[in-house]
Amino acid sequence: MSTRRHWSGALAAQVERAAAQHVLATTAEEGHDGTIMPHSPAATDHALRLVRAMIAATKADGKLTDDERERLLDRIGPAQFDPDVQDWLQREFRAPLDIERVVEGCCDSPRRSVELYVASLMAIDLDAPEEHEWLRRLAGRLGLERRLVDAIHAKHGAPALNWG
Repeated sequence: MSTRRHWSGALAAQVERAAAQHVLATTAEEGHDGTIMPHSPAATDHALRLVRAMIAATKADGKLTDDERERLLDRIGPAQFDPDVQDWLQREFRAPLDIERVVEGCCDSPRRSVELYVASLMAIDLDAPEEHEWLRRLAGRLGLERRLVDAIHAKHGAPALNWG
């Protein structure tokens, strides 16, 4: 049974405020170096979900550009040099595109839903119809309202999502 919620009303406003405050760190701050790999054991699962979402987004159009690969590796940070992380990354790049696998464990949390969407958006160039389709499907599966998705794109200077 899938857990799908539509975040609305007061909860949607809370999620919008969280998105506006850069829920997903995009710059280095004290105690955080700007990467999304975990700095504590409690963050491991969610960090891996974010990286999985980024990889899936880069695969949505069937090609991985050098810019997309660089953004992905920049977000992973020094962990990319760990052999276990390299093996995991290669398995993720080979895995079929599966939205259910990407959203697993995020749909119950508005904050995690927004983080997952932002990570996906920031990983791609959003210059192909397939990328727009992937983000539309992702937003729908995460239960993110259209106005929130539009606000996320505006906040991060990304092209507007083609809602088709």
